[in-house]
Amino acid sequence: MTKKILITGGTSGIGFSFFKNSFKKDFHFYLVGRNFSKVNKHLKKKKNSKIKKIIFDFKDDLKKFDFEKIPKLDYLVIAAGIAKHNLIKDFNEKIFEEVVNINLVQTAKFLALLVKNNKINNKASIVVVSSISGYKMVFNFHYAYSISKAGLIAMTRSLANELSSKMIRVNAIAPAMVSTPLADKLKKDDYFTDIDKEKYLLEKRYAKPSEISNTIDFLLSSKSSFITGQTIVVDGGFTLTK
Repeated sequence: MTKKILITGGTSGIGFSFFKNSFKKDFHFYLVGRNFSKVNKHLKKKKNSKIKKIIFDFKDDLKKFDFEKIPKLDYLVIAAGIAKHNLIKDFNEKIFEEVVNINLVQTAKFLALLVKNNKINNKASIVVVSSISGYKMVFNFHYAYSISKAGLIAMTRSLANELSSKMIRVNAIAPAMVSTPLADKLKKDDYFTDIDKEKYLLEKRYAKPSEISNTIDFLLSSKSSFITGQTIVVDGGFTLTK
């Protein structure tokens, strides 16, 4: 039977990478994102009848999201998010509110509304993309980002606890830097990027998107059937050096 999977942030970064890696599986995809140009390019020579594109910006009011068009889901990957630099000493309230609202508040509301509207099947599996910035590490410039990602981990535990009666599993991953367009945007200086990569014990590099996708795939699958409420760090040994 074809499984139904919803991916927020499915048009870029980790969400898009997971979509590409999982395309050949027997899934019906519900992709939520702002710009589908990468998705359309990827699908140019492929049949896309098993994909529902949902254009939505998490900056917008969730009342604009048509939950009626969402079927009961078997899997969810929650990967929508943004990152913006802002030192506390230069605190910018607008940046803070934007990052925390998109990464945490709107995401938490979205999942709550899916539950409230009975859009998640019993025995479903949910994976939330957090970050080591919200789990173990703290970095300059990442005040709002770290708060939002830590909140996602607390959200994961709360959902796992409340949804366990329906055998719905909820887990999070906490990646370090991943080679995505977002990482490239944040790490513009090649010299300092090379120094940063030296801190990664495995091969002195950032994670490949496929390595994050493989971890998500494991947590969605029955191979992790007795794991819930947990956060899996995927960092190539980076946090071991701290």
